[in-house]
Amino acid sequence: MEKYKILIVDDESIEREAIKFILNKELNEDLEFYEAANGQEAISSAALNSPNIIVMDIQMPGLNGIEAVKVLKKILADSKVIFLTAYDQFDYAHEAIKLGVEDFIVKPASNERLVEVINRAIKTLKDEKQQAITKEMMASKLEQVSKYLENEFLSSVINGDIENEQGKEYLDFNGIKFECGMGIVVRANADEAMVSSGLRLQVMRRRLLDAIDTRINKIVRQKYSTIIKDYIYIFIMGERQNELLQIQEKIRKILNEVGSLFALEHQLYSDFGIGDICNKLDCLWKSFSTAKANCNKRIPTRDSRNEQDLQALVKSLKDKDEAAFNKYIDLLFEDISSGSEDLEMIRIKLYEHFVLIRERVSDNIYESDIYTFDLFNQTMKISNHHEAKYLLRDFCNQYMEKLDKQKSDKTSIILDKLIVYINLHYAENITLDQLSSICDLSPSYISKVFKKHLNTNFIDYVSSVRIIVAKRLLKNSLLSIKEIGYEIGYFDSNYFTRVFKKYEGMTPSDYRNKWYNTSMPKKDGDEVEADK
Repeated sequence: MEKYKILIVDDESIEREAIKFILNKELNEDLEFYEAANGQEAISSAALNSPNIIVMDIQMPGLNGIEAVKVLKKILADSKVIFLTAYDQFDYAHEAIKLGVEDFIVKPASNERLVEVINRAIKTLKDEKQQAITKEMMASKLEQVSKYLENEFLSSVINGDIENEQGKEYLDFNGIKFECGMGIVVRANADEAMVSSGLRLQVMRRRLLDAIDTRINKIVRQKYSTIIKDYIYIFIMGERQNELLQIQEKIRKILNEVGSLFALEHQLYSDFGIGDICNKLDCLWKSFSTAKANCNKRIPTRDSRNEQDLQALVKSLKDKDEAAFNKYIDLLFEDISSGSEDLEMIRIKLYEHFVLIRERVSDNIYESDIYTFDLFNQTMKISNHHEAKYLLRDFCNQYMEKLDKQKSDKTSIILDKLIVYINLHYAENITLDQLSSICDLSPSYISKVFKKHLNTNFIDYVSSVRIIVAKRLLKNSLLSIKEIGYEIGYFDSNYFTRVFKKYEGMTPSDYRNKWYNTSMPKKDGDEVEADK
Protein backbone atom coordinates (compact mmCIF):
# COMPACT_ATOMS: atom_id res chain seq x y z
CA MET A 1 0.00 0.00 0.00
CA GLU A 2 1.32 3.39 -0.95
CA LYS A 3 2.00 5.83 1.89
CA TYR A 4 0.47 9.33 1.74
CA LYS A 5 2.14 12.23 3.54
CA ILE A 6 -0.23 14.81 5.04
CA LEU A 7 0.93 18.17 6.39
CA ILE A 8 -1.54 19.79 8.82
CA VAL A 9 -1.07 23.53 9.28
CA ASP A 10 -3.03 25.20 12.10
CA ASP A 11 -1.99 27.49 14.94
CA GLU A 12 -4.14 25.45 17.36
CA SER A 13 -2.44 22.19 18.37
CA ILE A 14 -5.76 20.71 19.47
CA GLU A 15 -7.12 21.22 15.93
CA ARG A 16 -4.11 19.45 14.44
CA GLU A 17 -4.48 16.50 16.84
CA ALA A 18 -8.20 16.22 16.09
CA ILE A 19 -7.62 16.07 12.33
CA LYS A 20 -4.93 13.39 12.73
CA PHE A 21 -7.19 11.32 15.01
CA ILE A 22 -10.16 11.45 12.63
CA LEU A 23 -8.17 10.59 9.51
CA ASN A 24 -6.28 7.74 11.18
CA LYS A 25 -9.55 6.29 12.42
CA GLU A 26 -11.69 6.70 9.29
CA LEU A 27 -9.32 6.26 6.36
CA ASN A 28 -8.14 2.87 5.22
CA GLU A 29 -4.84 4.27 3.95
CA ASP A 30 -1.21 4.27 5.06
CA LEU A 31 -0.81 7.85 6.33
CA GLU A 32 2.19 9.78 7.61
CA PHE A 33 1.52 13.11 9.32
CA TYR A 34 3.55 16.30 9.69
CA GLU A 35 2.52 19.43 11.59
CA ALA A 36 3.13 23.17 11.39
CA ALA A 37 1.78 26.03 13.51
CA ASN A 38 2.08 28.78 10.89
CA GLY A 39 2.80 29.48 7.24
CA GLN A 40 6.56 29.82 7.69
CA GLU A 41 6.83 26.46 9.45
CA ALA A 42 4.65 24.93 6.73
CA ILE A 43 7.05 26.07 4.00
CA SER A 44 10.06 24.64 5.86
CA SER A 45 8.32 21.32 6.59
CA ALA A 46 7.00 20.99 3.03
CA ALA A 47 10.43 21.65 1.52
CA LEU A 48 11.91 18.97 3.78
CA ASN A 49 9.20 16.28 3.65
CA SER A 50 7.37 16.81 0.29
CA PRO A 51 3.82 16.06 1.52
CA ASN A 52 1.18 14.78 -0.90
CA ILE A 53 -1.65 16.67 0.85
CA ILE A 54 -1.53 19.95 2.77
CA VAL A 55 -4.43 20.89 5.08
CA MET A 56 -3.97 24.63 5.64
CA ASP A 57 -5.77 27.04 7.93
CA ILE A 58 -6.14 30.46 6.28
CA GLN A 59 -6.04 32.71 9.34
CA MET A 60 -2.80 32.26 11.29
CA PRO A 61 -0.40 34.67 12.94
CA GLY A 62 2.55 35.79 10.81
CA LEU A 63 2.51 34.30 7.32
CA ASN A 64 -1.12 33.34 6.68
CA GLY A 65 -2.39 30.43 4.60
CA ILE A 66 -2.87 32.39 1.38
CA GLU A 67 0.71 33.72 1.43
CA ALA A 68 2.12 30.33 2.36
CA VAL A 69 0.31 28.55 -0.50
CA LYS A 70 1.70 31.04 -3.02
CA VAL A 71 5.16 29.84 -2.03
CA LEU A 72 4.24 26.15 -1.65
CA LYS A 73 2.76 25.95 -5.14
CA LYS A 74 6.12 26.99 -6.54
CA ILE A 75 8.07 24.24 -4.77
CA LEU A 76 5.40 21.47 -4.65
CA ALA A 77 3.18 21.97 -7.68
CA ASP A 78 1.70 18.44 -7.49
CA SER A 79 0.71 18.55 -3.82
CA LYS A 80 -3.02 18.86 -3.06
CA VAL A 81 -3.85 21.87 -0.86
CA ILE A 82 -7.05 21.97 1.22
CA PHE A 83 -7.99 25.19 3.02
CA LEU A 84 -9.63 25.39 6.45
CA THR A 85 -11.80 28.51 6.91
CA ALA A 86 -14.51 29.98 9.15
CA TYR A 87 -17.98 30.88 7.82
CA ASP A 88 -17.23 34.61 7.63
CA GLN A 89 -14.16 33.87 5.56
CA PHE A 90 -16.03 31.98 2.83
CA ASP A 91 -15.42 34.59 0.11
CA TYR A 92 -11.78 34.78 1.12
CA ALA A 93 -11.41 31.01 0.77
CA HIS A 94 -13.30 31.02 -2.52
CA GLU A 95 -10.81 33.50 -3.96
CA ALA A 96 -7.94 31.36 -2.68
CA ILE A 97 -9.08 28.44 -4.84
CA LYS A 98 -7.78 30.45 -7.79
CA LEU A 99 -4.31 29.60 -6.50
CA GLY A 100 -4.96 25.99 -7.48
CA VAL A 101 -6.06 24.53 -4.15
CA GLU A 102 -7.96 21.26 -4.24
CA ASP A 103 -10.86 22.15 -1.92
CA PHE A 104 -11.82 23.96 1.27
CA ILE A 105 -13.43 22.92 4.53
CA VAL A 106 -15.59 25.30 6.57
CA LYS A 107 -14.94 25.28 10.32
CA PRO A 108 -16.23 23.66 12.42
CA ALA A 109 -16.24 20.73 10.00
CA SER A 110 -17.95 17.41 10.52
CA ASN A 111 -15.90 14.23 10.52
CA GLU A 112 -17.71 13.12 7.38
CA ARG A 113 -16.80 16.31 5.50
CA LEU A 114 -13.14 16.07 6.48
CA VAL A 115 -12.91 12.40 5.45
CA GLU A 116 -14.78 13.09 2.19
CA VAL A 117 -12.40 15.86 1.12
CA ILE A 118 -9.22 13.94 2.04
CA ASN A 119 -10.53 10.80 0.32
CA ARG A 120 -11.20 12.83 -2.82
CA ALA A 121 -7.68 14.26 -2.72
CA ILE A 122 -6.17 10.77 -2.34
CA LYS A 123 -8.27 9.49 -5.24
CA THR A 124 -7.03 12.38 -7.38
CA LEU A 125 -3.44 11.50 -6.47
CA LYS A 126 -4.03 7.85 -7.41
CA ASP A 127 -5.69 8.82 -10.71
CA GLU A 128 -2.83 11.19 -11.58
CA LYS A 129 -0.27 8.50 -10.82
CA GLN A 130 -2.11 5.98 -13.01
CA GLN A 131 -2.40 8.54 -15.79
CA ALA A 132 1.34 9.22 -15.56
CA ILE A 133 2.06 5.47 -15.76
CA THR A 134 -0.28 5.08 -18.73
CA LYS A 135 1.23 8.12 -20.44
CA GLU A 136 4.73 6.76 -19.91
CA MET A 137 3.72 3.37 -21.34
CA MET A 138 2.11 4.99 -24.36
CA ALA A 139 5.17 7.18 -24.90
CA SER A 140 7.40 4.09 -24.73
CA LYS A 141 5.25 2.20 -27.24
CA LEU A 142 5.08 5.23 -29.51
CA GLU A 143 8.86 5.54 -29.36
CA GLN A 144 9.24 1.85 -30.31
CA VAL A 145 6.82 2.21 -33.24
CA SER A 146 8.52 5.45 -34.33
CA LYS A 147 11.93 3.79 -34.23
CA TYR A 148 10.61 0.85 -36.27
CA LEU A 149 9.12 3.20 -38.87
CA GLU A 150 12.32 5.26 -38.89
CA ASN A 151 14.43 2.14 -39.59
CA GLU A 152 12.00 1.03 -42.30
CA PHE A 153 12.17 4.48 -43.90
CA LEU A 154 15.97 4.58 -43.78
CA SER A 155 16.26 1.02 -45.15
CA SER A 156 14.00 2.00 -48.04
CA VAL A 157 16.12 5.07 -48.76
CA ILE A 158 19.36 3.02 -48.64
CA ASN A 159 18.00 0.32 -50.96
CA GLY A 160 16.19 2.68 -53.34
CA ASP A 161 12.80 1.14 -52.49
CA ILE A 162 11.06 4.46 -51.91
CA GLU A 163 9.47 7.05 -54.17
CA ASN A 164 10.33 10.71 -53.74
CA GLU A 165 6.80 11.82 -52.79
CA GLN A 166 6.27 8.84 -50.51
CA GLY A 167 9.45 9.66 -48.61
CA LYS A 168 8.58 13.36 -48.38
CA GLU A 169 5.19 12.41 -46.96
CA TYR A 170 6.88 10.47 -44.14
CA LEU A 171 9.26 13.36 -43.40
CA ASP A 172 6.45 15.92 -43.53
CA PHE A 173 4.54 13.86 -40.96
CA ASN A 174 7.59 14.18 -38.69
CA GLY A 175 7.82 17.93 -39.28
CA ILE A 176 10.86 17.70 -41.57
CA LYS A 177 11.08 19.46 -44.91
CA PHE A 178 13.48 17.65 -47.26
CA GLU A 179 15.63 19.78 -49.57
CA CYS A 180 18.79 17.74 -50.02
CA GLY A 181 20.76 14.99 -48.30
CA MET A 182 23.73 12.66 -48.46
CA GLY A 183 24.60 9.16 -47.31
CA ILE A 184 27.43 8.13 -45.00
CA VAL A 185 28.48 4.53 -44.44
CA VAL A 186 30.81 3.30 -41.70
CA ARG A 187 32.13 -0.26 -41.71
CA ALA A 188 33.23 -1.53 -38.30
CA ASN A 189 34.90 -4.84 -37.46
CA ALA A 190 37.12 -6.15 -34.71
CA ASP A 191 40.18 -8.34 -34.48
CA GLU A 192 38.75 -11.83 -33.89
CA ALA A 193 41.58 -12.56 -31.48
CA MET A 194 40.38 -9.65 -29.32
CA VAL A 195 36.60 -9.84 -29.80
CA SER A 196 35.23 -13.33 -30.39
CA SER A 197 31.57 -12.76 -29.37
CA GLY A 198 29.16 -11.60 -32.08
CA LEU A 199 26.92 -10.04 -29.43
CA ARG A 200 29.79 -8.03 -27.98
CA LEU A 201 30.73 -6.87 -31.46
CA GLN A 202 27.19 -5.59 -32.03
CA VAL A 203 27.26 -3.78 -28.68
CA MET A 204 30.55 -2.15 -29.66
CA ARG A 205 29.10 -1.06 -33.01
CA ARG A 206 26.15 0.46 -31.16
CA ARG A 207 28.57 2.35 -28.88
CA LEU A 208 30.48 3.55 -31.93
CA LEU A 209 27.25 4.82 -33.53
CA ASP A 210 26.22 6.56 -30.28
CA ALA A 211 29.60 8.31 -30.09
CA ILE A 212 29.33 9.41 -33.74
CA ASP A 213 25.70 10.54 -33.29
CA THR A 214 26.53 12.62 -30.22
CA ARG A 215 29.13 14.64 -32.09
CA ILE A 216 27.39 14.88 -35.47
CA ASN A 217 24.12 16.04 -33.85
CA LYS A 218 25.90 19.26 -32.85
CA ILE A 219 26.62 20.28 -36.44
CA VAL A 220 23.66 19.00 -38.52
CA ARG A 221 20.00 20.04 -38.69
CA GLN A 222 18.48 16.60 -39.16
CA LYS A 223 19.74 13.03 -39.52
CA TYR A 224 18.75 9.40 -39.29
CA SER A 225 21.06 6.50 -38.50
CA THR A 226 20.88 2.73 -38.20
CA ILE A 227 23.06 -0.40 -38.07
CA ILE A 228 22.62 -3.16 -40.66
CA LYS A 229 24.99 -6.12 -40.25
CA ASP A 230 28.60 -4.84 -40.39
CA TYR A 231 27.66 -1.34 -41.52
CA ILE A 232 26.47 1.88 -39.92
CA TYR A 233 24.30 4.01 -42.22
CA ILE A 234 23.80 7.74 -41.59
CA PHE A 235 21.43 9.91 -43.62
CA ILE A 236 22.27 13.63 -43.28
CA MET A 237 19.81 16.32 -44.43
CA GLY A 238 20.25 20.05 -45.03
CA GLU A 239 18.49 23.03 -46.53
CA ARG A 240 21.13 23.74 -49.22
CA GLN A 241 23.90 21.84 -50.97
CA ASN A 242 26.46 24.41 -49.81
CA GLU A 243 25.47 23.75 -46.22
CA LEU A 244 26.21 20.02 -46.58
CA LEU A 245 29.43 20.68 -48.48
CA GLN A 246 30.64 22.90 -45.64
CA ILE A 247 30.06 20.26 -42.95
CA GLN A 248 31.52 17.31 -44.91
CA GLU A 249 35.04 18.07 -43.68
CA LYS A 250 33.80 18.37 -40.09
CA ILE A 251 32.04 15.00 -40.41
CA ARG A 252 35.16 13.44 -41.91
CA LYS A 253 37.17 14.72 -38.95
CA ILE A 254 34.61 13.35 -36.45
CA LEU A 255 34.60 9.92 -38.06
CA ASN A 256 38.41 9.81 -38.09
CA GLU A 257 38.73 10.84 -34.45
CA VAL A 258 35.99 8.57 -33.10
CA GLY A 259 37.21 5.66 -35.23
CA SER A 260 40.79 6.08 -33.99
CA LEU A 261 39.59 6.27 -30.38
CA PHE A 262 37.61 3.02 -30.68
CA ALA A 263 40.52 1.30 -32.42
CA LEU A 264 42.79 2.32 -29.56
CA GLU A 265 40.50 1.55 -26.65
CA HIS A 266 38.28 -1.29 -27.95
CA GLN A 267 40.18 -2.81 -30.90
CA LEU A 268 37.19 -1.94 -33.11
CA TYR A 269 38.52 -0.89 -36.52
CA SER A 270 36.43 1.21 -38.86
CA ASP A 271 36.54 2.97 -42.17
CA PHE A 272 33.95 5.19 -43.80
CA GLY A 273 32.71 6.72 -47.02
CA ILE A 274 30.70 9.88 -47.74
CA GLY A 275 28.39 9.86 -50.77
CA ASP A 276 27.31 12.59 -53.16
CA ILE A 277 24.66 15.16 -52.24
CA CYS A 278 21.19 14.46 -53.74
CA ASN A 279 18.05 16.58 -53.88
CA LYS A 280 15.65 13.65 -54.40
CA LEU A 281 14.94 10.91 -51.89
CA ASP A 282 14.56 8.21 -54.57
CA CYS A 283 18.12 8.95 -55.77
CA LEU A 284 19.81 8.75 -52.38
CA TRP A 285 20.52 5.03 -52.80
CA LYS A 286 23.27 6.11 -55.21
CA SER A 287 24.84 8.29 -52.49
CA PHE A 288 24.80 5.37 -50.03
CA SER A 289 26.15 3.00 -52.71
CA THR A 290 29.08 5.35 -53.42
CA ALA A 291 29.75 5.79 -49.69
CA LYS A 292 29.72 2.02 -49.14
CA ALA A 293 32.10 1.46 -52.02
CA ASN A 294 34.56 3.87 -50.41
CA CYS A 295 34.70 1.82 -47.19
CA ASN A 296 37.90 -0.21 -47.32
CA LYS A 297 38.60 -3.18 -45.10
CA ARG A 298 40.99 -2.26 -42.34
CA ILE A 299 42.80 -4.86 -40.24
CA PRO A 300 45.32 -4.37 -37.45
CA THR A 301 48.58 -3.92 -39.39
CA ARG A 302 51.82 -2.18 -38.52
CA ASP A 303 50.30 1.01 -39.99
CA SER A 304 47.15 0.73 -37.84
CA ARG A 305 49.25 0.18 -34.71
CA ASN A 306 51.22 3.27 -35.68
CA GLU A 307 47.90 5.13 -35.99
CA GLN A 308 46.89 3.92 -32.52
CA ASP A 309 50.18 5.12 -31.02
CA LEU A 310 49.79 8.45 -32.82
CA GLN A 311 46.26 8.96 -31.51
CA ALA A 312 47.30 7.96 -27.99
CA LEU A 313 50.16 10.47 -28.09
CA VAL A 314 47.80 13.25 -29.24
CA LYS A 315 45.40 12.34 -26.40
CA SER A 316 48.25 12.56 -23.88
CA LEU A 317 49.05 16.07 -25.20
CA LYS A 318 45.46 17.22 -24.76
CA ASP A 319 45.19 15.65 -21.29
CA LYS A 320 48.70 16.74 -20.26
CA ASP A 321 49.31 13.15 -19.16
CA GLU A 322 53.08 13.01 -18.60
CA ALA A 323 53.24 9.24 -18.08
CA ALA A 324 51.27 8.45 -21.26
CA PHE A 325 53.25 11.13 -23.13
CA ASN A 326 56.59 9.47 -22.32
CA LYS A 327 55.22 6.02 -23.17
CA TYR A 328 53.82 6.96 -26.58
CA ILE A 329 56.77 9.15 -27.57
CA ASP A 330 58.89 6.00 -27.23
CA LEU A 331 56.38 3.83 -29.11
CA LEU A 332 55.84 6.37 -31.88
CA PHE A 333 59.54 6.88 -32.42
CA GLU A 334 59.94 3.10 -32.52
CA ASP A 335 57.28 3.09 -35.28
CA ILE A 336 59.16 5.84 -37.15
CA SER A 337 62.60 4.24 -36.92
CA SER A 338 61.53 0.57 -37.13
CA GLY A 339 62.80 -1.39 -40.11
CA SER A 340 65.07 1.31 -41.43
CA GLU A 341 68.61 2.41 -40.67
CA ASP A 342 68.45 4.96 -43.48
CA LEU A 343 68.64 8.35 -41.73
CA GLU A 344 67.13 10.11 -44.75
CA MET A 345 64.03 7.88 -44.55
CA ILE A 346 63.72 8.53 -40.81
CA ARG A 347 63.86 12.30 -41.44
CA ILE A 348 61.04 12.06 -43.99
CA LYS A 349 58.89 9.85 -41.77
CA LEU A 350 59.53 12.13 -38.78
CA TYR A 351 58.40 15.20 -40.71
CA GLU A 352 55.31 13.33 -41.93
CA HIS A 353 54.46 12.61 -38.28
CA PHE A 354 54.87 16.28 -37.37
CA VAL A 355 52.24 17.10 -40.00
CA LEU A 356 49.94 14.28 -38.80
CA ILE A 357 50.19 15.37 -35.16
CA ARG A 358 49.36 18.96 -36.08
CA GLU A 359 46.30 17.83 -38.07
CA ARG A 360 44.99 15.61 -35.26
CA VAL A 361 45.44 18.14 -32.50
CA SER A 362 43.53 20.63 -34.67
CA ASP A 363 43.39 23.42 -32.10
CA ASN A 364 44.71 26.19 -34.37
CA ILE A 365 47.98 26.54 -32.48
CA TYR A 366 50.51 28.28 -34.69
CA GLU A 367 52.23 30.68 -32.31
CA SER A 368 55.36 28.67 -31.65
CA ASP A 369 58.43 28.83 -33.90
CA ILE A 370 58.33 25.03 -34.17
CA TYR A 371 55.34 25.38 -36.55
CA THR A 372 57.06 27.65 -39.05
CA PHE A 373 58.82 26.74 -42.28
CA ASP A 374 62.03 26.22 -40.24
CA LEU A 375 60.59 22.94 -38.92
CA PHE A 376 61.33 21.18 -42.20
CA ASN A 377 64.93 22.51 -42.18
CA GLN A 378 65.43 21.39 -38.57
CA THR A 379 64.16 17.91 -39.44
CA MET A 380 66.44 17.56 -42.45
CA LYS A 381 69.49 18.56 -40.36
CA ILE A 382 69.25 15.80 -37.74
CA SER A 383 72.34 13.59 -37.78
CA ASN A 384 71.35 10.63 -35.57
CA HIS A 385 68.48 8.81 -33.85
CA HIS A 386 68.98 10.72 -30.61
CA GLU A 387 68.51 14.12 -32.29
CA ALA A 388 65.46 12.82 -34.15
CA LYS A 389 63.79 11.62 -30.96
CA TYR A 390 64.72 14.86 -29.14
CA LEU A 391 63.10 16.95 -31.90
CA LEU A 392 59.94 14.80 -31.75
CA ARG A 393 59.77 15.22 -27.97
CA ASP A 394 60.42 18.99 -28.15
CA PHE A 395 57.79 19.44 -30.87
CA CYS A 396 55.16 17.56 -28.81
CA ASN A 397 56.15 19.32 -25.58
CA GLN A 398 55.44 22.70 -27.14
CA TYR A 399 52.06 21.45 -28.29
CA MET A 400 51.28 20.21 -24.78
CA GLU A 401 52.07 23.63 -23.25
CA LYS A 402 50.03 25.50 -25.86
CA LEU A 403 47.06 23.16 -25.39
CA ASP A 404 47.25 23.54 -21.62
CA LYS A 405 47.25 27.34 -21.97
CA GLN A 406 44.27 27.20 -24.32
CA LYS A 407 42.40 24.99 -21.85
CA SER A 408 43.05 27.48 -19.04
CA ASP A 409 41.88 30.38 -21.22
CA LYS A 410 38.73 28.46 -22.16
CA THR A 411 38.05 27.66 -18.50
CA SER A 412 38.26 31.37 -17.66
CA ILE A 413 35.68 32.16 -20.36
CA ILE A 414 33.37 29.42 -19.07
CA LEU A 415 33.77 30.63 -15.48
CA ASP A 416 32.92 34.19 -16.51
CA LYS A 417 29.78 32.91 -18.21
CA LEU A 418 28.71 30.95 -15.11
CA ILE A 419 29.37 33.89 -12.80
CA VAL A 420 27.24 36.20 -14.98
CA TYR A 421 24.41 33.63 -14.93
CA ILE A 422 24.56 33.26 -11.13
CA ASN A 423 24.65 37.03 -10.63
CA LEU A 424 21.47 37.34 -12.71
CA HIS A 425 19.61 34.34 -11.22
CA TYR A 426 20.83 34.24 -7.59
CA ALA A 427 17.25 34.43 -6.24
CA GLU A 428 16.30 31.20 -8.05
CA ASN A 429 17.03 27.63 -7.03
CA ILE A 430 20.19 27.33 -9.16
CA THR A 431 21.68 23.83 -9.48
CA LEU A 432 24.87 22.40 -10.98
CA ASP A 433 22.70 20.56 -13.53
CA GLN A 434 21.32 23.94 -14.73
CA LEU A 435 24.83 25.32 -15.14
CA SER A 436 25.83 22.11 -16.94
CA SER A 437 23.15 22.68 -19.59
CA ILE A 438 24.33 26.28 -20.07
CA CYS A 439 27.98 25.53 -20.82
CA ASP A 440 27.79 21.86 -21.96
CA LEU A 441 30.13 20.61 -19.21
CA SER A 442 29.52 17.97 -16.57
CA PRO A 443 28.34 19.09 -13.10
CA SER A 444 31.43 17.51 -11.51
CA TYR A 445 33.77 19.48 -13.82
CA ILE A 446 31.95 22.73 -13.04
CA SER A 447 32.32 22.00 -9.33
CA LYS A 448 36.07 21.53 -9.81
CA VAL A 449 36.30 24.81 -11.76
CA PHE A 450 34.76 26.73 -8.85
CA LYS A 451 37.07 25.04 -6.35
CA LYS A 452 40.21 25.55 -8.41
CA HIS A 453 39.69 29.08 -9.71
CA LEU A 454 37.59 30.71 -6.95
CA ASN A 455 38.83 28.63 -4.00
CA THR A 456 35.22 27.94 -2.97
CA ASN A 457 32.48 25.49 -3.80
CA PHE A 458 29.42 26.23 -5.94
CA ILE A 459 26.95 26.44 -3.02
CA ASP A 460 29.15 28.84 -1.06
CA TYR A 461 29.61 31.06 -4.11
CA VAL A 462 25.84 31.36 -4.68
CA SER A 463 25.37 32.08 -0.96
CA SER A 464 28.07 34.77 -1.05
CA VAL A 465 26.34 36.51 -3.98
CA ARG A 466 23.04 36.43 -2.11
CA ILE A 467 24.66 37.88 1.01
CA ILE A 468 26.21 40.72 -1.01
CA VAL A 469 22.75 41.63 -2.33
CA ALA A 470 21.25 41.25 1.15
CA LYS A 471 23.81 43.69 2.60
CA ARG A 472 22.96 46.25 -0.06
CA LEU A 473 19.23 45.89 0.68
CA LEU A 474 19.80 46.12 4.44
CA LYS A 475 21.65 49.40 3.99
CA ASN A 476 19.55 51.00 1.27
CA SER A 477 15.96 49.76 1.61
CA LEU A 478 13.08 49.69 4.07
CA LEU A 479 12.32 46.03 3.37
CA SER A 480 11.94 43.78 6.40
CA ILE A 481 14.37 40.94 7.10
CA LYS A 482 11.77 38.48 5.88
CA GLU A 483 11.19 40.43 2.66
CA ILE A 484 14.91 40.68 1.97
CA GLY A 485 15.20 36.91 2.47
CA TYR A 486 12.47 36.40 -0.17
CA GLU A 487 14.23 38.80 -2.54
CA ILE A 488 17.45 36.78 -2.54
CA GLY A 489 15.91 33.29 -2.59
CA TYR A 490 15.47 32.32 1.09
CA PHE A 491 11.85 31.57 1.99
CA ASP A 492 12.75 30.68 5.58
CA SER A 493 13.78 33.78 7.57
CA ASN A 494 15.52 31.68 10.22
CA TYR A 495 17.63 29.95 7.61
CA PHE A 496 18.44 33.30 5.97
CA THR A 497 19.59 34.65 9.33
CA ARG A 498 21.82 31.62 9.96
CA VAL A 499 23.44 31.89 6.52
CA PHE A 500 23.96 35.64 6.91
CA LYS A 501 25.53 35.19 10.36
CA LYS A 502 27.84 32.48 8.99
CA TYR A 503 29.27 34.88 6.41
CA GLU A 504 29.13 38.21 8.28
CA GLY A 505 29.49 37.15 11.92
CA MET A 506 26.28 38.97 12.86
CA THR A 507 22.54 38.78 12.20
CA PRO A 508 20.89 40.89 9.47
CA SER A 509 19.37 43.22 12.10
CA ASP A 510 22.75 43.77 13.74
CA TYR A 511 24.26 44.50 10.35
CA ARG A 512 21.50 47.01 9.55
CA ASN A 513 21.93 48.73 12.93
CA LYS A 514 25.66 48.94 12.35
CA TRP A 515 24.99 51.26 9.42
CA TYR A 516 22.46 53.43 11.22
CA ASN A 517 22.90 55.28 14.49
CA THR A 518 19.28 54.69 15.40
CA SER A 519 17.22 51.56 14.72
CA MET A 520 15.02 51.72 11.67
CA PRO A 521 11.25 51.29 12.12
CA LYS A 522 10.49 47.61 12.37
CA LYS A 523 8.24 45.97 9.85
CA ASP A 524 6.41 42.65 10.13
CA GLY A 525 8.95 39.88 10.04
CA ASP A 526 11.91 41.78 11.52
CA GLU A 527 11.44 40.00 14.80
CA VAL A 528 12.03 36.61 13.15
CA GLU A 529 15.72 36.27 13.98
CA ALA A 530 17.40 33.01 14.92
CA ASP A 531 20.76 32.40 16.54
CA LYS A 532 21.08 36.11 17.41
